Amino acid sequence: MTLMKFSLSFLLVGLRLSCPVVAQDQQAQFNQVINLNGDMRLNRLVFPDNSKIETFSQTQRQVIVNQNPNPLPASHVVGSTGQPFVQLSRNSFTIQTNGATDLVGAQIELPIDQNMLQQAGVTADNTYVAMLSRDRQAWIIQESIKSVNITDATVRMVKMNTIDGEYVAVGRQTSELGTSLTPFGQPVTIAGSGIQEAEFTDGFRMSIRASQPMSIKTDVVNGISTDMVTNGIMSINNYRYLVTSNLAGVVPSLNQMTAVVQMPLNVDRLMAMAMRAGASPQSSITLGIAQRPVLQNPGGATGGLQAPRQKRQNNEANNGTASNEPNGQPQNGASPNGAGTAIGASPAAGNPNQGNQGGNNGGNTNQPPQGNGNNPPQGNNGNPNAAGPAIPAATQLLLAQTFSPINAQVLLDRENARIAVPVGQIDGEFILTMMVGGTPVGTQPQPAPQQGGGITGQPQQGGLGGQPQQGGL
Repeated sequence: MTLMKFSLSFLLVGLRLSCPVVAQDQQAQFNQVINLNGDMRLNRLVFPDNSKIETFSQTQRQVIVNQNPNPLPASHVVGSTGQPFVQLSRNSFTIQTNGATDLVGAQIELPIDQNMLQQAGVTADNTYVAMLSRDRQAWIIQESIKSVNITDATVRMVKMNTIDGEYVAVGRQTSELGTSLTPFGQPVTIAGSGIQEAEFTDGFRMSIRASQPMSIKTDVVNGISTDMVTNGIMSINNYRYLVTSNLAGVVPSLNQMTAVVQMPLNVDRLMAMAMRAGASPQSSITLGIAQRPVLQNPGGATGGLQAPRQKRQNNEANNGTASNEPNGQPQNGASPNGAGTAIGASPAAGNPNQGNQGGNNGGNTNQPPQGNGNNPPQGNNGNPNAAGPAIPAATQLLLAQTFSPINAQVLLDRENARIAVPVGQIDGEFILTMMVGGTPVGTQPQPAPQQGGGITGQPQQGGLGGQPQQGGL
């Protein structure tokens, strides 16, 4: 009997030690130092606005939480497949710890205002907890670690090991739930006031920050001829991505942008193309992205491109007596191209009198131009009002003849099987390229693998404009 009592007592003690203790809600205040238990007991902190932090911790830590009434606008969002986004929290949620990097199962929970959801036209399934990037330029969404509780009207970011950062609840104004892909050929509107992302049917993705509103359309074009690629590179696929904006890249200074292009990688086709190119199991393969950009000044034309009217009148006055000089050269040291040269555009190479001769013969409309006879006279240049408005964007882009490797660091997104590279201008065509046993022009040489072959590149971390704390493009 005594043995039986001892066994029961031992069993009760063992159960008491092994059973987890259910955590009680700890009411916390903003701007207050709060202790986190370090014995792997659940910490559940509830704040006045009903936002919560839940986490286990392996060590004793402290945390302090505040609110930011003026957070970064929700138009700066990366990491989601759709757009646009709106802010659902009146304030953002800032968390600081004393180096808590060993948390277990941490969660950030933010309440959702149902009235705000209805006003914004957002469904509960399209709500997210977004985290501010380290450079404070974008909100990062990670769809794989989000959780929505419709009954409690809350949205969570879960499965975290560290919680330092700034958070806000955002909603995506799309009719699709979950993954939202843009069909090829359908325009995408860029608001021009933040970072926006668009992902297309096959995983082709663009992250864009523009200085003014714009519209972008992406199509796929079949076929890549051998004349389109040079420098020993080859295309992995047999199609091109044609990206066209409403500005068409004709006057790049109209829109200052920063963009990252991410192209999906079919590993099976990559290996098949590498074998066709003669690669062996020990060969290294260098991946890259090449672009066929828009020709800014096809033919080298230099006339009538938005020259300032005052400058045009001065040059016409100087050129009024040019017909008495040999070869029609202007007096007073005026430039041979006169008002024909646009700001930022270079004259055509060769004879300075080639191209548009309106500046040389602006005051003489009865005589043919001097110099190259292949250039027609500009008889209407004598009229100061002949200078028309800015050249409109072309309906069909005139592209370079060949693809050129983009001179930027190539990032490899292993999780999503994509290749990413920053670009200065998105208009044009893009292809995914490879080189077996070498490094294409425009990329940094990569060290040879230690054993066997492999794909060179660097894992992608971070989003547009800086390195975020978690996730990436």
